[in-house]
Amino acid sequence: MKIVKGWTIPNMRLYPELFDDVKKFYGKFGQSEADQEAVARLWGHKSPKSSQFSYVKLGSLRDYGLIEGRGKIKVSDLGKRLTFPQSDKEGNDAIVEAIKNVPLWKRLFDNYTAKDEDLPIDTFWMDLRQIVGEDNLPPEEAENKAKIVRKAYFEDLRYFKRDIKPEKEDDKMETGKIDISKANSPTVDRQANIVADLMKEGAYDIAKNFIDFIKSKKKESPEKEG
Repeated sequence: MKIVKGWTIPNMRLYPELFDDVKKFYGKFGQSEADQEAVARLWGHKSPKSSQFSYVKLGSLRDYGLIEGRGKIKVSDLGKRLTFPQSDKEGNDAIVEAIKNVPLWKRLFDNYTAKDEDLPIDTFWMDLRQIVGEDNLPPEEAENKAKIVRKAYFEDLRYFKRDIKPEKEDDKMETGKIDISKANSPTVDRQANIVADLMKEGAYDIAKNFIDFIKSKKKESPEKEG
C-alpha cells in the first residue's frame, strides 16, 4: 500500500489472517519449501496466480519477513517464532522484528512505541510529513493519510506488550532474597539452605532480641487478675 513516494506499508495487516495463514503453513510443511499452488490451496485460494494471493498476501508476508523464497516458498525463522513462540518474550520480540521490517513502522516504533509514547491524534499528520518528507506529502493530503497510517500501525501492534522485559537469571533470584518459586514443598536440604540463608541475614539475632524485648515488657507490666 503506497502512502507516498518511497514509503509503503503492507497491503494486509499482520493479524488475524496473515498470522493464521503462516501458522497453517508451518503446521503442514514445517520450514520445508512448498509449491505456491499447494500453499494457495491450503489458504483457500483457487489459484496461486490470483492477485489476492500472489501480490497482496505473499507481498505482505514478505514485507513483514514471515516467508522466504519466490518459486517455492517456506516459513522464515521469524514466521516460526511469531506463530509458535517458546515464551511470551520470544513472541513479543518477534512482533517487534516483523514490525521493524517495514521501514515506516520502524520509524514509528523507534520514535514513539519504544519510548512508551502513543502516536498523537491531532498532530500526527505533521509528524508524518516530517518522516516521509514534507515535499512528498502536502498538508491537504497529510491528515487523511495520517489516519490510514495510524489505524494500520495500531492494528499490526495489537498484541505487542510493552511490559514484557528481557528475562535474566538475576531477575529470578536477586542477591540477598530467597527464590520462592519452589517453596511450596521444599526438600529437607532446601529447608536447611533456607535456614542457613536466614542465619546469614541475622534473622536469629533479630528474632531473639525481639522475644527478649517482649519478655521484658511483660515483667514491667504484669497482667492484672480478672
